[in-house]
Amino acid sequence: MTGILGKFQVEYNVHGARVMARSQQLTGDCTEGGEIDAIILMLKDDLDACAKEMKRLVKVNRSGSLFEGWPTEV
Repeated sequence: MTGILGKFQVEYNVHGARVMARSQQLTGDCTEGGEIDAIILMLKDDLDACAKEMKRLVKVNRSGSLFEGWPTEV
């Protein structure tokens, strides 16, 4: 299962959730301090969204089966 959030991608499989960068370059060329602050803030917001999605996926996994009749793990 994969979800794309801004410049990052959340992947989830049997081993758990992880965040992957969608590209090696996460920002463009910056020439002003305000530009740098704005870009870094957007990256932080994207990472916060990734954390939220990762926690949601882990919670769904821990809650057991989604369909009646499927085995649940405790």
